[in-house]
Amino acid sequence: MKKPDIGQSIQDLLLQSLREVPVVHKLDLKIDPADSGADFVLDADTGPVTHRILVAVRSSGQPRYAREAVALLLMQSGRSPGSAYPVFAAPFISKAAAEICLQAGAGHIDLAGNCRLAFDGIYIERQGRPNRFVSKRALRSLYETRSSRVLRALLFDPNLKWKLADLSVAAGVSIGQVFNVKKALVEREWAVFDKEGLKPAHPERILRDWGRNYTCKKNALYNFHSPEPPAELEDRLGSVFSEMGLRHALTSFSASSRLASTARQADVYAYIEGDVALAAASAKLEPAGPGSRVTLMRPYDEGVFFGTQEVEGIPVVSPIQAYLDLAGLEGNGTEEAELLLSRVILPEWRHGEIRAGN
Repeated sequence: MKKPDIGQSIQDLLLQSLREVPVVHKLDLKIDPADSGADFVLDADTGPVTHRILVAVRSSGQPRYAREAVALLLMQSGRSPGSAYPVFAAPFISKAAAEICLQAGAGHIDLAGNCRLAFDGIYIERQGRPNRFVSKRALRSLYETRSSRVLRALLFDPNLKWKLADLSVAAGVSIGQVFNVKKALVEREWAVFDKEGLKPAHPERILRDWGRNYTCKKNALYNFHSPEPPAELEDRLGSVFSEMGLRHALTSFSASSRLASTARQADVYAYIEGDVALAAASAKLEPAGPGSRVTLMRPYDEGVFFGTQEVEGIPVVSPIQAYLDLAGLEGNGTEEAELLLSRVILPEWRHGEIRAGN
């Protein structure tokens, strides 16, 4: 949708909203006003006072655009006669952007009519209206296969500042892919980018949001069982798969029990590349039935092995990947993911101690 079309729709919605306020007697719309920093100005006459509403229209409602637009309006509002009230408008406005407006004393409105307008005794708030302009595609693209490789590298040690070219090499993706991820993160204010490089500003926020949008079902899942206790089974599987020359690593509950010393679960989870049926037969795993349940996952992308380390002599995925695989499980996976986050990931981030090899 082009900006002129967005602006026209926002004008209509704003006029409609204010006409419903009994104390507003007259509305005067001015398009492209000079020296206001706004795309349009709306004067709302309540009798004793004329309220000047400065509206900045943007094509994206992400935090970066909200912060910049509101700052510009606040800076310019001193030049406007009367009482000036800044309003940020976009097709869809994220919760973080709406919070920025609230903290700055500004209003906001989107193309679905969701809004918060509060000035001099006038208060209008509408939330929860379905918005067809919400950019789910942009969110999906941030967590798609190649983009997720970039995120794994960034979250592996969020204390580092990456040159885009170096990040491209580390993640094994094109420089263009890195640029797209950088753009998406900076727009959300989840990362900062300057001459020194790209660095996550809110790594926990990125990881939690990724976890909510992640599913381990992207991998090919194969279920087996074994009468062996889980810990012994994991050790034996590691030995068998290593002898076969198959890249593998424990994940999910199996990884968490070793990384965070959580209670060991009855189920065993592991990634493995290659012929899963042959690997299972070599390890003497049986078709799903009573006993320890074994889930072997053929990864949807080799990026799941980024940051794999040996723990107690067995390859284990990075804490980041283990968190994602736990968050993507139903049941008590979420609780286990939180334990891993609090016991391992956050302390390692604070102390910059994540140093496992790739």
